[in-house]
Amino acid sequence: MPDLLAHYAISYLIASRVVKPKYALVIAIAGILPDIDALLRVHRWITHSLVLVIIVLLVLVLFSKLTTINRHTYHVILLSILLYALHIVLDIFTGSTPILWPLTMSSYVITMNICGTVGEAMIDVKPEVTIISTPNNFTQQQVLQGPIVTDMGVIIAIGVTVTIFLEQLENLKLRFKHH
Repeated sequence: MPDLLAHYAISYLIASRVVKPKYALVIAIAGILPDIDALLRVHRWITHSLVLVIIVLLVLVLFSKLTTINRHTYHVILLSILLYALHIVLDIFTGSTPILWPLTMSSYVITMNICGTVGEAMIDVKPEVTIISTPNNFTQQQVLQGPIVTDMGVIIAIGVTVTIFLEQLENLKLRFKHH
C-alpha cells in the first residue's frame, strides 16, 4: 500500500502547484487523513469511501453558495478534498478499499500489469486489469500493523524533493536573470 510518506509526498507535490510551499506543507496533511481510521484499529474503514467524499464536496458547494466564503479559502478546501480523495484512489491499487460504501458493502482492489514479450520476430504487449471485490471488513483489530515508510515511499519522497529543488533552482536563475 502507499505508505504515509508516499501519500504525504504526492499530496505536497500537488498542493505546492496551487499554493505557496509553506502552505502546501500543511494542506498536504489532507492526503494522509483517510488513514486516521488506523487510530481506531480499523484500516480502510468508511474514511476510505469516495461516496462520503462526494457528499462532503456537495455540502461544501451548497455552503459556499449560501455564504460569502472567501474564494481563496474555498480553493484551499477544494484542494484538501481532492488530496483526500486521491489517497483513496491510490489505495484502490494496493488493497481492498470500500470506495462505494454505503452504496455497496464491498471493498475493491484493482490490479494492473502490462506484460511484454520480445522475440526475434515479434514484440507483444499485453495489458492485464483485474477488479477484485471482497466484503467490507470494518472489524476493529486487536493490533493494526502497516507500513509508515517503505522503500517506494522513500523513492517517491526523493523524487518530489528533487523536483521541488530543481524548480526552486530554476526560479532563482530566472530571478537573477531579470535583475
